Amino acid sequence: MKKQFRFLSCFLLFYPLFAYPQDKQIIIRIGQDKSMALSEYESQATLSPKTFKVQVLLENVTGVYCYASFSDSIYKLGELDAIPGFADLPNMTMAEEKFNDEKELLISKNGWSYWFYDPSIDWHRFNKKIVLLGNGRLVATKSIKQVYLIDEKKEIKLKDNARPLYLFFVAVSETDESGKPLKELVRRKIKIDWTNDD
Repeated sequence: MKKQFRFLSCFLLFYPLFAYPQDKQIIIRIGQDKSMALSEYESQATLSPKTFKVQVLLENVTGVYCYASFSDSIYKLGELDAIPGFADLPNMTMAEEKFNDEKELLISKNGWSYWFYDPSIDWHRFNKKIVLLGNGRLVATKSIKQVYLIDEKKEIKLKDNARPLYLFFVAVSETDESGKPLKELVRRKIKIDWTNDD
């Protein structure tokens, strides 16, 4: 419990002190034990090959899309480059376990994950505990201990993987009447390398 509190407290240190009630914002942090990474648009983290956490602060935003891969094809996109299939993201979303029961990250050539929180729905894809901060703000965590390769139907524990992991996040600020994304709010990307613990 103390570790969780420390992690959350450190996370909130990066949050602006003066935020307007209807501002839309997302902050993403990567954590493992007491360490944390990811503060710039393009970041690189080096982690031990064991469970790590993706912690997301959502402010007046329902969720964030995540593309995970062992390839850097999407990760290489520049800040202003168009995201392939952006308008069709909702149709490329993969089904995940409720409350992140498997503690896994889905990897697919064409699929995206959508991590959201909606108080009118009795489940979500983060870890079960959500920290509500008020004024449309919350902090949610997704613990990752393994990856699942959708195309190969194969599960890989982090301890058995030496390949870099590329994560690309995008949140939507505007949609049309059918929910089709029109405009990005923010994008973040991370390359995770692994230490050799042998």
